[in-house]
Amino acid sequence: MFHNSQIFIVFVVDEIVIISLLSIQFEISKMIRGVRSLSTSARVKLPVQLFGLEARYANALFSSAVKTSSLPAVEADIVTLKSWLTQSPAFKEFLRNPIISRTDKKKDMLKITKGMNESTRGFMCILAENGRLSNVQKVISTFELLTNAQRGIIEAIVTAAEVIPAKQVKNIEKALAAGYLQQGQTLKLVVKVEPAIIGGLQVQIGDKFLDLSVASSINKVHNALV
Repeated sequence: MFHNSQIFIVFVVDEIVIISLLSIQFEISKMIRGVRSLSTSARVKLPVQLFGLEARYANALFSSAVKTSSLPAVEADIVTLKSWLTQSPAFKEFLRNPIISRTDKKKDMLKITKGMNESTRGFMCILAENGRLSNVQKVISTFELLTNAQRGIIEAIVTAAEVIPAKQVKNIEKALAAGYLQQGQTLKLVVKVEPAIIGGLQVQIGDKFLDLSVASSINKVHNALV
């Protein structure tokens, strides 16, 4: 049985916990509203048009950072997040864990990102709220495409079935630069090997995708015959 003093202590502790939780929820809501309002108000002209799920979140973060003049700070936060993703299995597991509720993940993310820019914190809380934290690595890569493009650096990803000889890489680089770059832009070429495409090449540059793979040709023939 509780004495009156014990009941009072329990009541006070519970009240403090409730106030603390409400304070956290208010802070999360405020940051999320801030990022959403900034990303949907007077639109920022994006340096390159990107599409898809990851691009929507990356575009929103980029717009919020530009409007608040905090792009360098957000980029620094992104470097930190990338290091956590590569060096901390526990952090990656937390992001992917489907058992932790979205509400709890938002609260945890608020604590994890303490000290980061408000745009970054709001962005991570939005991902948590929408159940998209498992996509954060792809969103970060897409965000970096935007920041690179703003500096005049256009990334092209070339995928081949096997390692491409250095001379052929140079020829591909020259062809892409001549065909897609504008004055003042430089090309950042990333070459990947994916045996599944069988042969040929796949090229992704900005929002353009060129599929010259053997696997794609086989699929087209198959679809035509079905």
